[in-house]
Amino acid sequence: MESIKKIPPDKIYNELENVLKFYSFKNSTLLSNFLRYIVTETIDERQQFIKEYSIAVNALSRPSHFNPHDDAMVRIHAGRLRKLLSEYYSSDGKDNSVIINVPKGGYVPEFIHNNKMRHTDLPVSTSKTSPLITVFPFKTMAHRPDLEAFSQILSEEISAELSRFQDISVIGHFSPGAISKINENILEAANLIGADFIITGHIQIVDNKLHIRISLISSSSGKFISTKVFTPTTIDDGIRIQNEIVKDIVSTMGGYYGTIFKEMVKTSPSKISNNSSILKAICSYHEYQCSYSIENYATALSNLTEAVELDPNHSIAWAMLGEMHLASIALGLDNCKKTIEKSSHCITKALNIDPNCQQAWYAQALLHCFRKDQDNCLYAAEQCIKMNSNSSGIASGIGCILIFAGYFEKGFNLLENATHMNPAHPWWISVGYCYYYIHKKEYQKSLYWAEKMDFNETIWDPLLKAVSLSLLSEETAAKVHLNNLIELQPLIATEIKEILSSFMFSEEIVFRIINSLKRIGLKDDF
Repeated sequence: MESIKKIPPDKIYNELENVLKFYSFKNSTLLSNFLRYIVTETIDERQQFIKEYSIAVNALSRPSHFNPHDDAMVRIHAGRLRKLLSEYYSSDGKDNSVIINVPKGGYVPEFIHNNKMRHTDLPVSTSKTSPLITVFPFKTMAHRPDLEAFSQILSEEISAELSRFQDISVIGHFSPGAISKINENILEAANLIGADFIITGHIQIVDNKLHIRISLISSSSGKFISTKVFTPTTIDDGIRIQNEIVKDIVSTMGGYYGTIFKEMVKTSPSKISNNSSILKAICSYHEYQCSYSIENYATALSNLTEAVELDPNHSIAWAMLGEMHLASIALGLDNCKKTIEKSSHCITKALNIDPNCQQAWYAQALLHCFRKDQDNCLYAAEQCIKMNSNSSGIASGIGCILIFAGYFEKGFNLLENATHMNPAHPWWISVGYCYYYIHKKEYQKSLYWAEKMDFNETIWDPLLKAVSLSLLSEETAAKVHLNNLIELQPLIATEIKEILSSFMFSEEIVFRIINSLKRIGLKDDF
């Protein structure tokens, strides 16, 4: 490899040791082992053996039956590794003579002379676009080896599962000196490592029952943002209890619908508006997803367009922009035939930048839904969920997409699980529920979800209420909502059919919806 010939192995080894002294690497044995393995293999000219399987087994302590097709762990940790290298070379290592870089799309590192690199070549981010979370060891109030082991595994699993979210950076391993500082003052310890939020807790026995308390704390103010208490009767079935707790904590705290992101948006508005075009775009995307209005949609579209111009290598922003283009069709705002190809361009860019971007696979599933490609829609959906099943907002969206694509029960089960994990979800989830219950001919349940929407600037609010009431033979009430629909956006039957058919696979259900509207007065033409 040419870069090895230019830089002597001893200098590369020295740089590796420099990197591994960085606090983020010292706090992550897993990522340190990952980096040491791929660097050593490359120096020994064995880079052809650096594959997902070999990394998992030789560096990440995975068993020999590890299957990279079923487990995205290596790809997820590779993303974390690149983030830590970026942090190091934008801070402690910015003046080092050698730079270790792991290009996206592979695992073989590059070794580069720093003085020959242009600033734009450096894999660094000049602004912070994601919160840093530290998971401190949980305390046990009873000196029992089984409780202490359970506590350690629980905190490690929460750290590992939170690290699957691309919008969160996590520190979960600490040196003995750091643990001593944590025991003295958790706020000072968190501020020393630059953490925005702390997850900590304790395990004790109260009235012969386990009492597990897990809290999310703001490191800047010390405010308790959320606290959850779990009271299993025993830890005899420790793995099951641990999995249930981890799923509950991670699904409610992580992702754009989780407590961490919501708190960051609430407490740092100036940071969002002034410091980062990416963060500003992501927050406006989230606001649109939580509360629909024409203004929210337009703001999100504008901010995402600006963000990819200023930072063209941000895969999540490209994926979100691709999704927003498709949304314009479903919202009845755009019927241009080129919109799907415009969206495809954005999503392809996202996947080329980062093939393991969950948001991009989410957008890809939606794209295949609009292209009426059922098989590839399912494949993209499964790839997306495999990357992080605890991302409740994305999981609920994928559930709806699968329902629209005709995978009714698979999509419904995914949607139900996601909304039970975390009640916060995109506003348009109601469309998925209504479509499913219209398919099942359970029109009272369809009306329930239509009434939950309550966003009067979108055609879907009056449309779904009118359809559900019409199918329940409540024609007088249905006509009120049909009139609201026509006042909002004067649509005829063929135009509504075109919107529905743009992403809903079942012609029979679309026909039933259109007929229910015609029955209460919708015209075929003006």
